[in-house]
Amino acid sequence: MALVEPRMIEVPIENSDDVLEINCSQLPEHAAEICDILENEGAALRFYQLFALEYYKQGQTEEAVAALKRGLAQAKANDQTSKLPLLTFLASIYVQKAKSPLASAGNASSREMMLKMATALLVEAERISHSEPNTYLVKGMLAMTNRLPDAALIQFNNALRLEPHSLAALLGKARALFGKRQFQQALSLYQQVLTLRPRAKPDPRIGIGMCLYKLGHTNDARRALKRAIDINPAAAAPHVLLAAIELNEVKRRFDPHISRGAADPGSAQKAAEGLVECLRRAMEHLQQAYELQPGNAATLIFLADRLFCKSEFENARKLAERALSTADTMAIQAEAHYQIARSYHAAKKFDLAFEAYNKCLKINDKHTLACYGLGQMQLQRTDVSQAEATFQRVLERHPRCTEVLRALGYLHARLPNTKAKALEYYEREMQILAEDAAENARSLGKPTENVIEWLDDANLFLEAGLLYEATSAKKARKAYFVAASILQREESAGEHLPELWNNLGALSQLTGEDNAAVFAELNAAADKCTRALERASSQTADKKPVQQSKATNEIRRLENSL
Repeated sequence: MALVEPRMIEVPIENSDDVLEINCSQLPEHAAEICDILENEGAALRFYQLFALEYYKQGQTEEAVAALKRGLAQAKANDQTSKLPLLTFLASIYVQKAKSPLASAGNASSREMMLKMATALLVEAERISHSEPNTYLVKGMLAMTNRLPDAALIQFNNALRLEPHSLAALLGKARALFGKRQFQQALSLYQQVLTLRPRAKPDPRIGIGMCLYKLGHTNDARRALKRAIDINPAAAAPHVLLAAIELNEVKRRFDPHISRGAADPGSAQKAAEGLVECLRRAMEHLQQAYELQPGNAATLIFLADRLFCKSEFENARKLAERALSTADTMAIQAEAHYQIARSYHAAKKFDLAFEAYNKCLKINDKHTLACYGLGQMQLQRTDVSQAEATFQRVLERHPRCTEVLRALGYLHARLPNTKAKALEYYEREMQILAEDAAENARSLGKPTENVIEWLDDANLFLEAGLLYEATSAKKARKAYFVAASILQREESAGEHLPELWNNLGALSQLTGEDNAAVFAELNAAADKCTRALERASSQTADKKPVQQSKATNEIRRLENSL
């Protein structure tokens, strides 16, 4: 393999035709030494920029900043134009520093300071010239950092007006459009970059894949990302995105609110095999991404999520903390805080979870799951009014979110004088579940008349039935009937609630149902109660005194029911 020649920068020696060659692979530890040489030789400002760029490429950001500042200090009053590249370069570094985990999450004042310094430099650059594309380019970057995609688009368009084929401006504009969910327009720009420079970095194929996925062209998105891997096998990002596509496919196919029991065994088996295959591909891509770039924050977050799903909460939290230390975007920082919060939440460390949820929302106040988790923590702290306000925030953005409707229903069911409000939330949730169940049946070519077969959450209908008892016997009976139907599908689940069938019989009497139906339900309640009594009696002798007392009380309750 051919050796790569080290990059050399030739600095002209003042009052001489000779040059001083400096090997960029052996730069001094501190940029001040290079700057002293440049000052002594009266070097042009562009040399300060060149050495600053070399330090920046080598990860020595502070030395790059020092070189740029020294160069700006040497600028002559009658040659302000030479300052422009240094001003925009320094401003772009400050924007990048503002996006670092320390500045974004750990020290808000540091972040604001970086952004203010970047703004001041850009104001000075624009004062010197209104025709410098890089000024508008960095202003666009600044707007994106401040989560102002509309303002960013204006700046990127200004840069493109001056330099129509600027790859950086085209990529920046595409990213801004993607953030505004204008995926088709973003896709066109990424394709334009690919045409202009097929080997551009960052690879436009990644952006193309993301846009295609958002537009619903999942297979095309996979092909674009796989092509990105072919072009650059060392790239971790395409693997991460492919893993995300597979995991999202698993979530799309599996809805925990809709039972698959109504599907025929063959279809169920095929669906299960499809889910396993998606998970296998996802984990393969995550493993490859981790091997390529162990510190990739997005990879670490996905791995933390998988560990959380396996109930390895401590390990999940540690991975999320590693992700937080390497994250270079605010979105990933917010997600890392969320993963930390949910790990603490699951481990019942509620104070730490509360703190981490708040950190996530401080960075991204639209993070739905963090908002929902915060509401749960507020309930844990018995801060009912704050919890309700938090859940309402989620409901405004996601009016069909059944988890939030359930939480609000549960909350109001236990507050005085708000039972009617609780029923409103439960009714909305039941309606959404019925609609989703009907759609699921329709997609599988099944009849949609009896959606009960596709529901599997008896607790919702039990809660609603209990509240309906005070207002409508007919509605209460209907809710209990759905709950009973669900429980009968579960092995022995219905045996533990004889009261449910007793309530069905009593409500059938109140609503004037056929006597045969009433007797059938009451007899079912009696049979279940008898079996529960036999089980309780047989277990009493084996229990300790305290347990015997509890068991005896249970037997008496059952006898009274009979």
